[in-house]
Amino acid sequence: MSAIWAENLLKLQELDMEIRNLKLRLTMLPKEAEKIQKQIASVESGVRSAREKRAQHELELKQTESQIAELNDKAGKLQEQSALVKKNSEYQAMLGSIAMLKKSISELETRQIELMDMLEKDTLLIRKAEADAKPQTAGLRQEIAELNELASDIKRRGRELLAKRPEVRSMVDSEILPRYEQILKKGTTVPLVCIEADKCGNCHLRLTPQTLNQAKNGAICFCDNCMHIIYSAEN
Repeated sequence: MSAIWAENLLKLQELDMEIRNLKLRLTMLPKEAEKIQKQIASVESGVRSAREKRAQHELELKQTESQIAELNDKAGKLQEQSALVKKNSEYQAMLGSIAMLKKSISELETRQIELMDMLEKDTLLIRKAEADAKPQTAGLRQEIAELNELASDIKRRGRELLAKRPEVRSMVDSEILPRYEQILKKGTTVPLVCIEADKCGNCHLRLTPQTLNQAKNGAICFCDNCMHIIYSAEN
């Protein structure tokens, strides 16, 4: 059985280690959430790409329709003007211009039909992309919600432990508290460690016979090498 001072310090250390682990877990959550958000964006990019493609086709269709209307207007005016022309050479030139306009109009109308077919296909592709993305994004957003809930739970538990800490701390021998909290603030190791096979539980180097003897007698001791607080479970 460990000495009373060690048992009390172990209780405080257990509480502090839980607080430390909670803080560490909390710092990891934003990165996890960011990773999931990137996954959502990747899934949704398929839908966005399909919508952008349709928007491009819609714009081209409007431009094509505008060009057709403009050329039809020009052809109509030339047709009217040709009736007033008296010279055969001028008349033939106008007919040639009208023929060229009608050829251009025919090509644009062919493109117009192609674009209308493309828009129908675009709509189907968007629906499929949305249907494929919906369950995936729903699952990922659920993960985000769970991370937010976990963050709330961690913060709540942290507040509970911090509220409890003064009481647990008051039970610890005042002689050992400064050294304990000094090591604790480093945030990388456990301040109080058990002796294992005559070695320090932190640096794993062999302890001097005098230190071992004092620890086994229940005295407050420090490692001869790393200066961590050590205790023996044998006393």
